[in-house]
This record gives sequence, C-alpha cells and structure tokens, in this order.
Amino acid sequence: MSEGLNKMAKATDVIFEMKTPLWLKQILLALLLLLCVPTTVTPQKADEYPANWCRNGLFPSDEAEFGLAKIGGNWTARIHFFTDDDDCPNYTAKCETKRYLITGDQVLVSRKYGKWVCAWYQPQKGSETVGWLLADKLIMSEPPARPALANWIGLWKYGKKSLDIRRDDKTGFLKVKGYAIWEGIGANVHVGGVEAIAQPQGKELNLVEEECQVSLKLVGDYLVASDNSECGGVNVRFNGVFRKAPLR
Repeated sequence: MSEGLNKMAKATDVIFEMKTPLWLKQILLALLLLLCVPTTVTPQKADEYPANWCRNGLFPSDEAEFGLAKIGGNWTARIHFFTDDDDCPNYTAKCETKRYLITGDQVLVSRKYGKWVCAWYQPQKGSETVGWLLADKLIMSEPPARPALANWIGLWKYGKKSLDIRRDDKTGFLKVKGYAIWEGIGANVHVGGVEAIAQPQGKELNLVEEECQVSLKLVGDYLVASDNSECGGVNVRFNGVFRKAPLR
C-alpha cells in the first residue's frame, strides 16, 4: 500500500473514531476523498493521431464516447473488419481484413470516420480484434449512464492484467487493486500496479496513487482502462478492455 493510501486510511480511522453522528462522518469522508483524489485523469489522447487510425493501442484512450453495438441483418452474412493502412478504410479488397463478425456479435464502439465506426471485439477466449466496421451494419445501443455500484464489483481481466474491484467497508466507495505486466524478449519483464479508493462519477471511476493515474469507464459488460504511463516499469500500461472473470 502506498504512502498516500496509508495516510488516507489513517484519516478514515480517525473519522470513524470521532463521537459524531453517522451522517456527519459520511460528509467528512466524502470531503476527504475530494481532497485526496482528483476528479479527473488525463490519459494519453488518441485524437493526437491521424483521424483514420483505429487500433487496439489507441482505442482505450479515445476521447469519443464509448458505446455498444451488435451486428444486425442476415444470419449468414459475414461483416469484415477494415484496416486503417494508407487511405483506408474504404470498401476495397486492399482494406478488407480476414477477420469478420456475424449477426448477433457484440462490439464496443468509439469514434466515427465518415460511414465507418471504430470497433473492438473481445471474444470470451483469445485476443481482441480492433478495426473499422461499416456503421450501417451495426445496431447501436446506449449503455447505462450511471451503472449500479454492484456492476463495478468483481475481478476484471485483460490478458495477464487484472483489476480487483471491491466495496470498501468503511467508506462505501470502491477499492481497486490493479496489476499490469509487460513482457519483452526473454527475461525482459516489467510490472506495475495501482491501489486506490474512489467513488464512481456516472460510468467513470478515476484512480490516483501518487504519480499513477488510471481512468476506468464501465460500458455494459466491458471495463475500458486508460492510464498516464506512470503506473510501473517501462512499457507497462493498464490500457485495454477488461471483462469480468466468471465466479468460481
């Protein structure tokens, strides 16, 4: 646990030991959180790159509003992803990839580029597919603007990265413990983490532990994470789309 989190925990203990009404303690705890944790996080922005780029490394930090969509239409149709190379996306064989979806598949969507939508498909097993999809092939849906607190709670995973979110018994806020790893060639491995207590603001949860800042956005069953590159060793990032691990 970091020094900052230790200080916050000690201050919380002091508040609970005070001989004051419960409602006053709750107000003091809310003020403590506002003083200790900034309400916004400034991750690296995807809009600093060419407008036609749609890539997994940039997707989580996109400034566009995230949403949900499903592939509609004929059950036998294959809806292919399109790349962002050169003058793509456009409806040509050069831009079309071999990766495709079928009717009913759900994707996470972000920015638009003409008649195209940047989409992230995360299967139950295996790695994600990110690329451009034709907007007229999608049925859009609006995720809850203020998800229930229970929807945040659980163990979320993206590859070997994890975010363990629980409700803090003392404050009623959310307590997050995250782990991230970057694996290079051979024994070249860097790790990082974050541990913080925060309260959701709508569908966003901002975590701060010293220099490390992580923004979490809950979009349906997906948790989009983006950080400021200060959460561990070289190349360690939380950036990605996390799915909740099944209960065992």
